[in-house]
Amino acid sequence: MENNDTEPVPNGAGSDAGLGSVSDVTLEIGELTALVSDHAVALFDADGRVARWNEGARQVTGYDEESAIGTHYRVFFREAEREGGRPDRFLEAARADGRASDDRWLVRRDGSQLWVHEVLAPIWQSGAVGAVDTDGIDLLGYGWFVHDRTAERERRQQRREETAILESIIEAQPDILYAYDADGNLTHWNDRFEQEIGYETDELAGMSPLSFIAPEDRDRLGDAIDRILTAGERITAEGRVLTKDGTRIPYEFNSARIIDDDGTVLGFTGIGRDISDRKARERELERLERLNAVVRTVDETMVAAETREAIERTVVETFAAAEPYRFAIFGRAADGGSPESRWEPRAWAEIDESTADDVLTSFVDPPAEAPGQSVLETDTVSRYRNLASSSVERWQAHAAELGHEAVAVVPIVASERRFGVLVIGAAESAAFNDREREVLQEFGGTIGHAINAMAVKRLLYVDSVVELEFESTDQQDICTDLTAQADCRLILEHVLPLTDEEFVYYLTIAGASPEHIRDLAAAHPQIDNCRALEVDGEETHWELVVQGASIPSLLADHGARVRSKIADSGSSNTIVEASPDIDVRELVDAVTTAYPETSLRSKRTTERPATTTRDFHQMVDAKLTDKQRLALETAYYGGYFDWPTRTIDAGDIADRLGIARQTFHQHLRVAQEKLFAAYFDSQS
Repeated sequence: MENNDTEPVPNGAGSDAGLGSVSDVTLEIGELTALVSDHAVALFDADGRVARWNEGARQVTGYDEESAIGTHYRVFFREAEREGGRPDRFLEAARADGRASDDRWLVRRDGSQLWVHEVLAPIWQSGAVGAVDTDGIDLLGYGWFVHDRTAERERRQQRREETAILESIIEAQPDILYAYDADGNLTHWNDRFEQEIGYETDELAGMSPLSFIAPEDRDRLGDAIDRILTAGERITAEGRVLTKDGTRIPYEFNSARIIDDDGTVLGFTGIGRDISDRKARERELERLERLNAVVRTVDETMVAAETREAIERTVVETFAAAEPYRFAIFGRAADGGSPESRWEPRAWAEIDESTADDVLTSFVDPPAEAPGQSVLETDTVSRYRNLASSSVERWQAHAAELGHEAVAVVPIVASERRFGVLVIGAAESAAFNDREREVLQEFGGTIGHAINAMAVKRLLYVDSVVELEFESTDQQDICTDLTAQADCRLILEHVLPLTDEEFVYYLTIAGASPEHIRDLAAAHPQIDNCRALEVDGEETHWELVVQGASIPSLLADHGARVRSKIADSGSSNTIVEASPDIDVRELVDAVTTAYPETSLRSKRTTERPATTTRDFHQMVDAKLTDKQRLALETAYYGGYFDWPTRTIDAGDIADRLGIARQTFHQHLRVAQEKLFAAYFDSQS
């Protein structure tokens, strides 16, 4: 702070004349203070130094009257402003214009600053205050009036910041914002509103809220607006926005009433959010739920199906009857399913046979211009969408005729065998998303396994079977390999499947020592366990657990099984039993491809003699002695087998029969063995 600005002028050094002149003005300092209550009021002499000071000036500047008298006006400016001559220009402006006012930062005695509004008015010799000197009258001084507006400025600044934040939030909103007056005229909106609706700014003003709503939703949303305005409800409602170009977009609106302090309804405001993605997800979930329901229905119905044809018919009828789908076709390859095969519809629903044939072939073997790969190339679900506008003319024609927009082609595959394809048409172009395709892929495998299992099951009760006789020297087969290495003879008595790739072989081997067989089994990579069950002279009965690829597993994949197998010194003869409705050529090709040193020797159809329940009873009766039958019958009807709730034990039954407990156990075990043998031998 400069000394010449802050030091008071001493009495007798020129201040008395100046002060006396200013004091002669009839408008006293007290009267000025009364005129501008709560303001700082001061009188400056003609040089701009303080001559009079009121309490308000002390509060604003921090200077009391004693320290302020004689201080130059410049002291209340910031240093840069003083150096720039702003105080002097302000004094000159007041003299020239009769009044000068400004908003600025005022520097207080302690260095702090206040935002003030100040007015500086010249006082003339004539007694005029705030007038322009036109007659050369001498200047007596200035009247200085200051109002502290720091708090007001802070409030304005806060409001500006809040407004800026609010505006940035509004403009950053991905949603549309709107406000309507009580008459339903659009008054406020954000940029997003214009972008989404498509109207220009000058078109939007005054438009009604229902102008932007699809006609089919207007009544419902109009009722919602009435409830907002009349009942003050906060409403959340969904409806389709109608853009300027006619596009319909699903929106969720959250709106509330606007009222003033007196409770007068001014209108309503709200936010609209585009819920297209949410609606799409909801539709996807609905489609997935419906698909899962179809799959469950097929699974439940398939249990009762007795033929492959019944399974295929159930699949297409269930799909075609479900809401999202238009038709379904089950197709099979005419000659084994090679890429060159002719595909034929075997079951279809909601489509005629001729069209089903055309649709099936066009999607199983799509034209070159079609997108993606065919189901035959990938064995995964193929999907085709937007068929009404497809570049494939046949697909366009089918879509126009059948009313579908998407098609899925599902491979029916199990154990690397293709049993057919399922072609499904859906109304929505968005149908068959990735999750639905996963479900359909799994479903295709389920149907494939069901068809394959049905072929195996049919072997148990069909009246006639196809017998295929194979001769082989291929040592990839375990039985052939063992006899080649041990130079022995082997009979495969029975094969028990544990899993798809794990089987238990029951063998009888002659011409090799048990130790040699154990050593060979231990060294074989596919034999997991080897156990000698019984040694009977030169013959040994064995149990082998075999894992991985094997003839039984390959046959099971094709609905067939080993009827008998004899191997001798590296050469084997295998009789395979298959259901009459399987593709024999495909089965033979599979066997000879997997085991190249194998050939088909003969093929014949064998009639099975019908065995009735009475025949079975007679067969069992013939095997049992009277004592064995009595022991078995007494145990059964006496509740001996009702474990764990039985009330009788072996001792009680033995006493009833008048025999020893050990004798009863012996009769019972032998009788059970004969009963089981009769049951299992009848299936072999």
